[in-house]
Amino acid sequence: MIERPASELARQVEGAGQLPLTAALQQRIDGVLAQEPQLVASARVLRISGMVSNAYVSSIFAGIGQDVEQIRAIKGPAYEYDVVAGTPLWMETRPQPLVLGQGLAAILGCAVPEVGFAPLQPGETPKSRPIDCPPGPLELTATTRGTARVNAVRAQPTGIMDWGIKEINDRLVVMPMADAQALLNTTDVSEYHLLLEDGADATAARSRIAAALAEAGLDDVEVFLWSDRAAFYQQVKAVLGGFLNFIALIACAIGFTSLLNASYMNFSQRAREFATLRSLGFTRRFVLALAALENSWLALGAALLGIGTTAAIVWSVRAAQIMWTPPGSSNAVPVDLAWVAPTYVAAVVGVVVIAAFASSIPTRKILRRPIRAVLSDA
Repeated sequence: MIERPASELARQVEGAGQLPLTAALQQRIDGVLAQEPQLVASARVLRISGMVSNAYVSSIFAGIGQDVEQIRAIKGPAYEYDVVAGTPLWMETRPQPLVLGQGLAAILGCAVPEVGFAPLQPGETPKSRPIDCPPGPLELTATTRGTARVNAVRAQPTGIMDWGIKEINDRLVVMPMADAQALLNTTDVSEYHLLLEDGADATAARSRIAAALAEAGLDDVEVFLWSDRAAFYQQVKAVLGGFLNFIALIACAIGFTSLLNASYMNFSQRAREFATLRSLGFTRRFVLALAALENSWLALGAALLGIGTTAAIVWSVRAAQIMWTPPGSSNAVPVDLAWVAPTYVAAVVGVVVIAAFASSIPTRKILRRPIRAVLSDA
């Protein structure tokens, strides 16, 4: 994302205190982006807000104007049909189309289907639902840029969108860039959204674009990763990460306790075997290593069996295409489990190391006893 932050807060929160990107700045930014080899698509976004009304009711709106086809390219096939009723902007042929959030559409008297947005799966056809709103266009009123005057435009509601967060749905409007600029009487935009090639190093591309912008004299224009600006995404990620870390700690504790218990049961019954080895000249260190190696081999077999079971579960979840609604979201997202070989390897190594350590606790206790005392036990 390319923005022009006006403060430190603007560097941390998307859309907060961003200075406008004027037509002259856009021309220079476009020249920089034309030189980026890994750029697939770029889209301009203009943030708008004001009042929307029809013949029956008025309400506050806050939304965006966008480069429709470029946004479609960035979203990709799974997300391009982004409405739950009516048609998305890229399919609309009527003049001055307008997509409303579910909550705002309900306030304005539209019939809102009680369904959330779900990305299309490969080969799936989007469900088409007609839009049913009170007759007549909507009137959008906003304060124009720079001159502090009030401007109004009329737009036809053509689609209803589920943005994913109820608070946004209650005031959301989305319109083509030209209509949004006409409403604000400006040629400015708020930000750029960029899409890189699959597999591209986003951090490296960010550095390249930032350096090119600086060379072009755009010192106050900055480049951000999308994940750094998405507060809701970071919150959900933190919740899931904390839950995962908690489960990992519990699993390690249970695993260590189980391996320690198994080691006590195994080695406490073999005290005379260890004493015999020591009487033949083998050192305590050798016996400790022998016990650790035995426990490690058993743990390795168990870990490989567990990894195989995990792989089967991952495959089953991916095949089931499960949907899940995150906290605070108004729609479901697909649940996907990734194949992460380094994590599997780390888990196997961790189990083996824990098993080797667990074996040393009962073995050291046994080896402290004198050889004669152990061998004389009945």
